[in-house]
Amino acid sequence: MPKSYRTDLLGLEALALERGGYFRREDAHSHGITDRLLSYHTNTGRFERVLPAVFRIARAPISRWDEFFLAWVWSRYRGAISHESALSLFGLSDLLPTRIQVTVPPDESRRSSRFAIYRSQLNDDEITFYEGVRVTTPARSIADAAAAGADPEQIQKAVKEGIQRGLFVPDMLRKATQRKSRNKRMLRRLLDSALQQ
Repeated sequence: MPKSYRTDLLGLEALALERGGYFRREDAHSHGITDRLLSYHTNTGRFERVLPAVFRIARAPISRWDEFFLAWVWSRYRGAISHESALSLFGLSDLLPTRIQVTVPPDESRRSSRFAIYRSQLNDDEITFYEGVRVTTPARSIADAAAAGADPEQIQKAVKEGIQRGLFVPDMLRKATQRKSRNKRMLRRLLDSALQQ
């Protein structure tokens, strides 16, 4: 007897709407939607193919975090928005990177000209969800942005505002900087200076 598939189009759309309207081909498959049915709904305008294996519900409202959702979904949900992009998401700086920065596991080999890709093994305590997007914690984001050479004034602003808003305490920031291997001394000096202001 042939295997029967139960399609859950509404379930897929509900999942996608939690992610800015985006979903992966694998998400469609897990909701019983075959490639043929996915192609049909794309051709009829219900879905849009945005990137290879990444789709969007055509009627989904555009969010101000749209590019953040897209980067996270593109990463197969393994990545996290990071560096200056994360600081922007948290509203901790005025930095506006030209490409969304996303940190993916070291074994992720895919590349993208659309996103700035960093490879690092993130610990569970370095990841959170903010506005529905998987993102590095504010302390880790500051450490990453500083180590990557972000404007020191913006780093100091992010440190001051993050502490004022209760997003982290100084010890969390120090711990995040200790995990960085590049520019450790310079990073420690910069963050110590920011913490003293």
